[in-house]
Parts: sequence; structure tokens; C-alpha cells
Amino acid sequence: MRTNQARIRSVTAEGKLTVETPEIAQSASFYLNLQKPDSVMLRIEGPFGIEVGAAILTREEFLFYNILQNRVISGSTNSSNLSRILRVNLTFEDVLTLFCGGSFFADDAEDADDMKLDDDFLVLDYRQGGARRTYWVNAQTLLIQKVQLVDAEGKLLLEQRFSNHKPVEGTTIPFNVQVTQPKERRRVSIAYSDLQVNVPAAQFTINIPANAERVRLQ
Repeated sequence: MRTNQARIRSVTAEGKLTVETPEIAQSASFYLNLQKPDSVMLRIEGPFGIEVGAAILTREEFLFYNILQNRVISGSTNSSNLSRILRVNLTFEDVLTLFCGGSFFADDAEDADDMKLDDDFLVLDYRQGGARRTYWVNAQTLLIQKVQLVDAEGKLLLEQRFSNHKPVEGTTIPFNVQVTQPKERRRVSIAYSDLQVNVPAAQFTINIPANAERVRLQ
């Protein structure tokens, strides 16, 4: 899985992005340019191909331009600020990894605490302070299909699902990704309709009018 991820240096894609939270339930078309290790640009379109927003994220800073409100929000790329923008609790590394098809968490670089074969899946358990991270890996393709994070009380905190894997330029990427946080009742779904990897780097720029309202988050 890590070898598969290492082959991906950049991603250019389009598809459908769906966000479901207690506050909103919306779907929109999106266009993605991603350059490892530290740059993501996302453009969001509403009905009839009308662009409604654009964002640039790096490991240090983010900028989001709401075209309909003519409003720019910027700030440090921390999990608190990303939660306010994306409506789901993710770090920058989470965003980068999910758009590239998922991988093991950084803390799980060593051998699993437990591994078993369950039907067509290798199930790997990592334990830390009572909490548990479990990976379901397809035994034939060795690609991650599902990840669950469970707290010490056995409650599901986070689930990632990866499906509809397709070969793309020497690597394999899931064209459907879903992240669910049951406790907060939040879910983000990504469905790619077209995806390319390792293409020439795109320009990471957003045209912002001089009269746009500007808000800075800490």
C-alpha cells in the first residue's frame, strides 16, 4: 500500500463531493489539483457549472474564497480551522492522504499488534492506550478497503471506506472515498469521475477581486 502511495506525486481530478452534517447536506462538482508533499487546490461548482468557491491548502496556510459571498477566509492550516471550512474534523495530512486513496496512519508504521484472515480480507489491529485502529486489506490486491478508529470504550470514532479501485498510470486508486464520524454525525464522500496522476504541475492561483471581504482565522 505504501509503495502504491509513493508512486503518486501529483493528482489532477474531477468528480462529486458530498458533505453531510447536522447543519448541512450538500453535493457539488469539484476540480482538484494536488501536488505532494504540501499543496492542494480545490474548486467547487454548483448547478449549471457555476463556480461557487475555491481553496488552496498547504501545510502552513490555507485560503478559501467564497465567490457567491465575495468573501476570503484564510489562516493557519490546523485541524480547528479546517473543521470550520470543511465541516469535518480532518488534518492537512488526512486531506492529502484521502484524496490520494488512503494509507496507514503514521503511528502504524511498525508491525500490527494482531493480524488475521477474515474471508477475503487481512484484518490488522493496532492498539494504543486502549484505543484501536483496524485496517481491512484486500488479501488479493493488498489495497485498503476500510479503516476504523475505536476508543477505549469500544465506540466508533472514525471510519474510512475505499472502493471502486481503478489502475491509473502504474498505480491503483479508489474512485470512491467516504469518511464518517458517527459521534458528530458527519460524513464526507468523494466520487471521482476522472483522475490523472503525475501530470505537469498546475498553477495554484485564485483570482480574487480587490473588493472582497477578508477574514483571518488564528
